[in-house]
Amino acid sequence: MVIYGVNPVAEALRAGYPILKVYVEEGFRDREKILPLARKLGIKVVKVPKKKLFELSKTKKHQGIVALVSPVEPVDYGELLKRTVDEKSYLLFLDRIEDPHNLGAIFRSADAFKVKGIVLPKDRSVTITETVVKASTGAVFYVPFAVVNSFSTALREFKEAGGWLFGLEAGGKPLSKVSFPFPLGLVAGSEGRGLSRSTLKQVDQLVEIEMGGHVNSLNVSNAVAISLYSLFKERYILNLPK
Repeated sequence: MVIYGVNPVAEALRAGYPILKVYVEEGFRDREKILPLARKLGIKVVKVPKKKLFELSKTKKHQGIVALVSPVEPVDYGELLKRTVDEKSYLLFLDRIEDPHNLGAIFRSADAFKVKGIVLPKDRSVTITETVVKASTGAVFYVPFAVVNSFSTALREFKEAGGWLFGLEAGGKPLSKVSFPFPLGLVAGSEGRGLSRSTLKQVDQLVEIEMGGHVNSLNVSNAVAISLYSLFKERYILNLPK
């Protein structure tokens, strides 16, 4: 897999992700000290013309640096479930997210707000691509994710393990009036269709974000970010020892 851009490459290096080779444009300004770190880790750094970076990344937005990395591998769903339940924390379930930019932005929010992991269905969902890595600014290297054959079964297993499922959907209880139980699974639906019918049958509570403007909906990645901050505040800020 190819990743590009200063932040994604820097974060991949800092996270210890297996990078095979780094390509940089001649005259690359290394403000993030990426190249010394790469060399220290034994990763080959090659200076190439801008044309070569475009050929590798298929975009002009490479910021002068491209890296070849091993594919980002999913983890076992059972591990994420156990860790979340044991630590009374929260997982993020994504029901058929199709836009790689949205998925990347969601990974970024998940890292910022201490999500234990992200659960994706095997079918009808975007996978981890170069675009997702770039949009996440490298957060995919820090947030574990699982890919499950049956999304419905994964939700049921979370509940059977003692977790609660809250679905993010218009018409639910206002987010500001919700007291979250933990361990919790936040479930967000696709960009256009929202939560699927089978998912709606399994959630314990629907929640929505109150809005005061003229637009009646938010982009799914924005809605997830706002909701995750609410979880983060209740679990890790308000519950901190005084």
